Amino acid sequence: MRTITLLSISITVLIVDAVFMRTPLGGAEEASEPVLKVTRSQNTNTVPLHEVFEITFQHEGEYANPFFDVTIEVTFQSPSGRSVTVGGFHYGSSKPPAIRVSEDKRGRRRAEYQFEKQDLYKARFAPNELGQWRYAYVFSNNKGAKATGVGEFNCVKGRTRNHGFVRQHPTNPFRWVFDDGTPYFPIGLQEGWGDWSGNGTALDMKSMEGPFRTDRTDLVELPGGPLYVRGPSSWPQNADVYARRHSRAGFNLYRFSQRNNTYNLYRNLDHYLVQEGVMTDEILQHLRKYGFRIFYGFFGFGRDVFNDEPDNAEGMAKVKRFVKYSVDRWGAYVDFWEFLNERKADDRWHAIMTRYLKSIDPYRHPITNWQAAHVDGIDFNSPHDYYGSTPRSDIVTVQKAKVWKALGKPVILGEHGNWVAFFHEIAFIFWNTSYARDGHYMNIWLGPQERQYIKAMQDFAYRLDKDVKMVPATVSQPDQVRAYGLASSNRAAIYLHHFKDHTKEVRDVTVTFDAPIAAKGYWYSTENAAILGTFDVPAGKETFEIPPFIVDLALLITPNGAPDIDHDGIPNDRDPDDDNDGVADEKDAFPLEPEEWRDTDGDGIGDNADIDDDGDGWSDAEERSAGTNPLDRLSFPEEEHQ
Repeated sequence: MRTITLLSISITVLIVDAVFMRTPLGGAEEASEPVLKVTRSQNTNTVPLHEVFEITFQHEGEYANPFFDVTIEVTFQSPSGRSVTVGGFHYGSSKPPAIRVSEDKRGRRRAEYQFEKQDLYKARFAPNELGQWRYAYVFSNNKGAKATGVGEFNCVKGRTRNHGFVRQHPTNPFRWVFDDGTPYFPIGLQEGWGDWSGNGTALDMKSMEGPFRTDRTDLVELPGGPLYVRGPSSWPQNADVYARRHSRAGFNLYRFSQRNNTYNLYRNLDHYLVQEGVMTDEILQHLRKYGFRIFYGFFGFGRDVFNDEPDNAEGMAKVKRFVKYSVDRWGAYVDFWEFLNERKADDRWHAIMTRYLKSIDPYRHPITNWQAAHVDGIDFNSPHDYYGSTPRSDIVTVQKAKVWKALGKPVILGEHGNWVAFFHEIAFIFWNTSYARDGHYMNIWLGPQERQYIKAMQDFAYRLDKDVKMVPATVSQPDQVRAYGLASSNRAAIYLHHFKDHTKEVRDVTVTFDAPIAAKGYWYSTENAAILGTFDVPAGKETFEIPPFIVDLALLITPNGAPDIDHDGIPNDRDPDDDNDGVADEKDAFPLEPEEWRDTDGDGIGDNADIDDDGDGWSDAEERSAGTNPLDRLSFPEEEHQ
């Protein structure tokens, strides 16, 4: 026998003993079995904790359906000896496709892709243990031929911290935390994706801040002025600008779902689409680069997944096959799974698919489906709701929150959200239609002002901790103001909504609240994160005077110092430039929306000023000196791997 050690990134494997270094993984290869020629490469020899390690296999065999006719199984062994097995998948071609663009009857562009060959396959894995990992793979086809091989990589801490995947808080069931225990307060968005330009990618045309539509003039007569000019719905930004600006505004969750105003990933359950899978890789990788966690929908509005036929064994096998393909291909990028979007299925269908998904997902991601939270195995509730911002919008949220939380599961609300939802332990995802101000009446146009509101909310959320729960707060004028409270053992917060009148200032109101500790209190503007006043808060039940306000106001009680939204060491109430864009807040139309147009690593610092463009903790100068790539977070100097 011989042991193979990975010395170079690319190896052609013709025949390999069934030996995994010193750990046997099964019997030896039969000499009579036909051997496939497979060239293997890997994206790195050193991967930071929880980042994605990727193996690429190149194989020239011709198959009727390479998605189904080739099977790849990779077993990873951790430094502590634990084994994890993942499946590989057909990726596509080593040569770019020929693209044909056509238009349908409504003038919508559609791209079709033709490939000279289908010779690339991949496997992906996100390691959760530091040290030297080893792996062994079996690459086989439908004729019984196979290739086997082994390899290794080193998992290191890296200079920038990846907190791991999102989990339900073990003792605070309506909150989320990462693998390492740090809090996660999701505020998400979703919108459509497509290859609108017909060049094989969805990253080059994203809508932001579009005007009123020219084709919907019957909806409402617009007032005069530059804010109300109609124009064509355009796609003015690339995905770097789009993702950076939303990430910097505080959005940290992205719901991606095929067949939901986004291209299909399959023609039918027997024919998967190649380039659309590649585009999805690009989208999810891009969003993760900018700090988004991924909420992945398997089937979108799918009507062809045997929703009401759980006893159809052949059909359910096809549904499971696509779920496994998605787990194998995107599981290392995803944090939440969703089966269907606004599409019901038989409870037995959910039970079957939930059990199956849990059996094959090596990362144990939480699972949901619309209107299926009552089913055993569904981990969180994901209702959708549509209503506008009115003086009663808070009480509507309160009433519905009781229903959504009745099963004791976390809630991620679809389509919209607000401060009251946050104070009722509910996360939310906005459906963004900023391609036009009147794109869809039930969704939201997320422009600079709206992003500023989200920035203020998210900054406030992260001044709290993972253990905050709902607590009561009462006001002296309940006929005008409603109060909502959160508290843990050393943090507290109050949200106040002036529901009586959104145009006139309310005064002379007090709030009574039981503070968990003696700390500092900060009156916080929900509009722009301004600190409107500070005072000392004693421990115990006390009554506080509320500053005058019009619509809403928040109070943060913390021992950890004043809010500092741009993390420059200057509290918001003393910082003349809260977004550090060089324009004083008093002259800045959007004081939390800095104007920097490119940010390769999504760390909130534009490339013009960023000394570490890929966010791996090594400066660009250090990487150039060491000969590594300053724009690739998996390429960095090796002197500090341990």
